[in-house]
Amino acid sequence: MHEADVELLKDNMLEMPFAHTLLGRLILALSMKGFKEDKIEPFVVHKHLKDGDTLNDYGFDIQIVELPGHTKGSIGLLVGKTDIIVGDALMNMFYPSKSMLYGNRKHMEDSALKIFNSGANTIHFGHGKSISNRPM
Repeated sequence: MHEADVELLKDNMLEMPFAHTLLGRLILALSMKGFKEDKIEPFVVHKHLKDGDTLNDYGFDIQIVELPGHTKGSIGLLVGKTDIIVGDALMNMFYPSKSMLYGNRKHMEDSALKIFNSGANTIHFGHGKSISNRPM
Protein backbone atom coordinates (compact mmCIF):
# COMPACT_ATOMS: atom_id res chain seq x y z
CA MET A 1 0.00 0.00 0.00
CA HIS A 2 1.21 3.50 -0.78
CA GLU A 3 1.61 5.80 2.20
CA ALA A 4 -0.72 8.40 0.62
CA ASP A 5 -3.71 6.03 0.92
CA VAL A 6 -3.23 4.86 4.52
CA GLU A 7 -5.75 7.36 5.93
CA LEU A 8 -8.41 5.94 3.59
CA LEU A 9 -8.31 2.78 5.70
CA LYS A 10 -9.91 4.75 8.54
CA ASP A 11 -12.40 6.68 6.38
CA ASN A 12 -12.79 5.97 2.67
CA MET A 13 -14.69 9.27 2.29
CA LEU A 14 -11.59 11.37 3.06
CA GLU A 15 -10.81 11.65 -0.66
CA MET A 16 -14.04 12.40 -2.49
CA PRO A 17 -14.21 11.04 -6.05
CA PHE A 18 -15.13 13.15 -9.07
CA ALA A 19 -16.33 12.31 -12.57
CA HIS A 20 -16.60 14.46 -15.68
CA THR A 21 -18.38 12.17 -18.17
CA LEU A 22 -22.07 11.31 -18.12
CA LEU A 23 -21.33 7.61 -17.59
CA GLY A 24 -18.77 8.46 -14.89
CA ARG A 25 -21.28 10.64 -13.04
CA LEU A 26 -23.86 7.85 -13.22
CA ILE A 27 -21.37 5.29 -11.85
CA LEU A 28 -20.34 7.75 -9.13
CA ALA A 29 -23.96 8.37 -8.09
CA LEU A 30 -24.65 4.63 -7.93
CA SER A 31 -21.43 4.00 -6.00
CA MET A 32 -21.74 6.72 -3.35
CA LYS A 33 -24.01 4.69 -1.05
CA GLY A 34 -21.45 1.88 -0.98
CA PHE A 35 -18.60 4.33 -0.45
CA LYS A 36 -20.39 5.78 2.58
CA GLU A 37 -21.48 2.46 4.10
CA ASP A 38 -18.56 0.14 3.31
CA LYS A 39 -15.94 0.04 6.01
CA ILE A 40 -12.47 -1.38 5.51
CA GLU A 41 -11.49 -3.94 8.12
CA PRO A 42 -8.57 -2.42 10.09
CA PHE A 43 -5.13 -3.89 9.44
CA VAL A 44 -1.53 -2.90 10.01
CA VAL A 45 0.45 -1.77 6.99
CA HIS A 46 3.92 -3.31 7.26
CA LYS A 47 5.44 -1.82 4.12
CA HIS A 48 4.68 1.35 2.21
CA LEU A 49 5.25 0.91 -1.51
CA LYS A 50 6.54 3.67 -3.77
CA ASP A 51 7.55 4.17 -7.38
CA GLY A 52 10.48 1.98 -8.36
CA ASP A 53 10.22 -0.45 -5.42
CA THR A 54 10.37 -4.10 -6.40
CA LEU A 55 8.97 -7.31 -4.99
CA ASN A 56 12.10 -9.25 -5.98
CA ASP A 57 12.88 -10.04 -2.33
CA TYR A 58 9.54 -11.87 -2.19
CA GLY A 59 10.29 -13.95 -5.30
CA PHE A 60 8.34 -11.87 -7.82
CA ASP A 61 9.68 -9.92 -10.82
CA ILE A 62 7.41 -6.95 -10.10
CA GLN A 63 8.13 -3.24 -9.99
CA ILE A 64 5.82 -0.73 -8.26
CA VAL A 65 4.54 2.10 -10.43
CA GLU A 66 2.89 5.10 -8.76
CA LEU A 67 -0.36 5.92 -10.59
CA PRO A 68 -2.03 8.72 -8.61
CA GLY A 69 -5.33 10.09 -9.78
CA HIS A 70 -7.99 7.56 -8.82
CA THR A 71 -6.65 8.06 -5.29
CA LYS A 72 -3.51 9.89 -4.15
CA GLY A 73 -1.75 6.59 -3.49
CA SER A 74 -2.93 4.48 -6.43
CA ILE A 75 -0.23 2.10 -7.61
CA GLY A 76 0.25 -0.38 -10.39
CA LEU A 77 2.39 -3.48 -10.71
CA LEU A 78 4.74 -3.86 -13.69
CA VAL A 79 5.12 -7.62 -13.97
CA GLY A 80 8.22 -8.83 -15.77
CA LYS A 81 8.27 -5.69 -17.94
CA THR A 82 5.53 -7.20 -20.17
CA ASP A 83 2.33 -6.81 -18.14
CA ILE A 84 1.00 -4.02 -15.99
CA ILE A 85 -1.76 -4.37 -13.41
CA VAL A 86 -3.29 -0.90 -13.11
CA GLY A 87 -6.12 -1.35 -10.60
CA ASP A 88 -8.53 1.54 -11.10
CA ALA A 89 -6.09 3.90 -12.85
CA LEU A 90 -7.79 2.72 -16.07
CA MET A 91 -11.05 0.83 -16.53
CA ASN A 92 -12.55 -1.60 -19.00
CA MET A 93 -16.09 -1.82 -17.65
CA PHE A 94 -18.02 -1.04 -20.85
CA TYR A 95 -15.04 -0.08 -23.01
CA PRO A 96 -11.36 0.65 -22.29
CA SER A 97 -11.00 4.14 -20.81
CA LYS A 98 -9.19 6.29 -18.34
CA SER A 99 -10.62 6.01 -14.85
CA MET A 100 -14.16 7.37 -14.78
CA LEU A 101 -13.85 8.14 -11.04
CA TYR A 102 -10.89 10.07 -9.72
CA GLY A 103 -9.65 12.26 -6.92
CA ASN A 104 -7.47 14.39 -9.21
CA ARG A 105 -8.16 14.53 -12.95
CA LYS A 106 -4.73 15.85 -14.00
CA HIS A 107 -2.93 13.17 -12.01
CA MET A 108 -5.27 10.55 -13.51
CA GLU A 109 -4.45 11.79 -17.04
CA ASP A 110 -0.70 11.77 -16.26
CA SER A 111 -0.94 8.24 -14.86
CA ALA A 112 -2.70 7.04 -18.03
CA LEU A 113 0.24 8.34 -20.08
CA LYS A 114 2.67 6.67 -17.71
CA ILE A 115 0.88 3.35 -18.25
CA PHE A 116 1.00 3.67 -22.04
CA ASN A 117 4.70 4.61 -21.90
CA SER A 118 5.57 1.80 -19.46
CA GLY A 119 6.65 -0.58 -22.22
CA ALA A 120 4.20 -3.23 -21.01
CA ASN A 121 2.46 -5.23 -23.73
CA THR A 122 -0.73 -5.98 -21.79
CA ILE A 123 -2.85 -3.93 -19.38
CA HIS A 124 -4.78 -5.71 -16.63
CA PHE A 125 -7.59 -3.67 -15.04
CA GLY A 126 -9.27 -3.71 -11.67
CA HIS A 127 -12.55 -3.70 -13.64
CA GLY A 128 -12.79 -5.52 -16.96
CA LYS A 129 -10.81 -7.86 -19.15
CA SER A 130 -7.20 -7.30 -20.13
CA ILE A 131 -6.20 -5.63 -23.42
CA SER A 132 -3.07 -4.81 -25.41
CA ASN A 133 -1.39 -1.58 -24.31
CA ARG A 134 -2.44 1.36 -26.48
CA PRO A 135 -3.36 5.00 -25.80
CA MET A 136 -7.00 5.65 -24.86
